[in-house]
Amino acid sequence: MKKAITLVEILIATAILLSAIIPIWGLIGSSNQQVMKSYDEIKASQITMEILEQIENYCYADSLPYDENGKDYSLGSNGTIKISDNSPIIQVGSFEDYFRPKLNIVARPLYIGNEDKPFGSLVSLTFNGKTKEGHDLIYELRGFVSAK
Repeated sequence: MKKAITLVEILIATAILLSAIIPIWGLIGSSNQQVMKSYDEIKASQITMEILEQIENYCYADSLPYDENGKDYSLGSNGTIKISDNSPIIQVGSFEDYFRPKLNIVARPLYIGNEDKPFGSLVSLTFNGKTKEGHDLIYELRGFVSAK
């Protein structure tokens, strides 16, 4: 006598298989979203660090705008930004179109004693952009920029 697999057995086996696969599928989807979010955060930090490094290396403190609220800048689609008329163009490379990065730069002069001219500035860069899902992305970085 031969035993055959019935339709009921096949349906039960399929249901058991699906009940195991569906949660795993959900984990894969959520891990993919987390990877994209991490990518956007890393890219924002890289752009902000690159801008601050170039300001530290090429744009001396006296070329930065001193303003309590800072000054807003938009990065061009080619990844360039110009801080002031007497500063070089800062190039940060390419980024995704959905990013739409905007920067706020606040420079506070630092003095030693009674000097009239600052010896440098404390610079605060705030990066505002969007993630691929359209959520706000904010990254802030501070550093010291010496005067000429």
